[in-house]
Amino acid sequence: MEMAPNNHLLVSNDDAVQINPDPNQPSEIVEFTKEGKFVRQISVDQNFGGAFGLDVAIFDGSARFAFVDDNTNSLSIWSFPLPGPSGDQD
Repeated sequence: MEMAPNNHLLVSNDDAVQINPDPNQPSEIVEFTKEGKFVRQISVDQNFGGAFGLDVAIFDGSARFAFVDDNTNSLSIWSFPLPGPSGDQD
C-alpha cells in the first residue's frame, strides 16, 4: 500500500488467493480515499497473480508511479506532472 500525491491510498491486488475474484480485473492497482471510498482501478495484467508491488515517488516536479507485474517479471514506471501552486489535488 502506498500514499499517492493526492493523499489517496493505492493497493496492489492480484486476486491470486481467489477470494472474491473479479474476472474482469484479475490483477489491478486499486485507488481509495483515506475515508475508504473507491476511486478507480487500473489493470496490471489480464491473468490472476500479476499485481505484486507498487511505489510512488515525487521527482523533478512529477509523480512517478512504479508497479511490478509478477506474471511477466516486468516493472512499469509512469510519470504524471504535479499541479502547480494553484492546481487542485483531490
